[in-house]
Amino acid sequence: MKLIAVVFAVWSIFCGPIIAQSITEITAKEAVEARNSQDALIDSLLTKEPPDGITAPVIQEPPPGEIWLASYYSKRFNGKKTASGECYNQNAYTCAHKTLPFNTLLQITNPKNGKTVNVRVNDRGPFVKGRDLDLSYAAAKDLGLLKHGVMKVVVSILPEPNENINLALE
Repeated sequence: MKLIAVVFAVWSIFCGPIIAQSITEITAKEAVEARNSQDALIDSLLTKEPPDGITAPVIQEPPPGEIWLASYYSKRFNGKKTASGECYNQNAYTCAHKTLPFNTLLQITNPKNGKTVNVRVNDRGPFVKGRDLDLSYAAAKDLGLLKHGVMKVVVSILPEPNENINLALE
């Protein structure tokens, strides 16, 4: 019985790696290439540039009519710098989002009253867990968000700016 156990142990030491490699079907060359690709990806995170041969990730845009949880900036932030370098203007139709590019235009609709505003991303945030969007005071007021503070809104990404999109100051 001990002899069988010893033979099996020796067999598994020598044959186990061969069987494992054939099961995963990864060659040594593929393993080295995967490792080099992973190193390049890690290096790109430090340099903020995509590694050679790998394109930068595309920011996922929400599908039209996606529901997000929105809040708004209080008046005390008026005049302070945003992440884009602009000063926050409580009367402008702007917003903060964590990942959308600056100057992305969004159409925001309050599903409870049907009111809609168009805003432009010029800041990063919100930094409260679960929230997706911080609206300017003017945008929140027009939507009827002020009395609620936080509410679910319907968000659609708009095409490039044109004369049909109203982002005027009040």
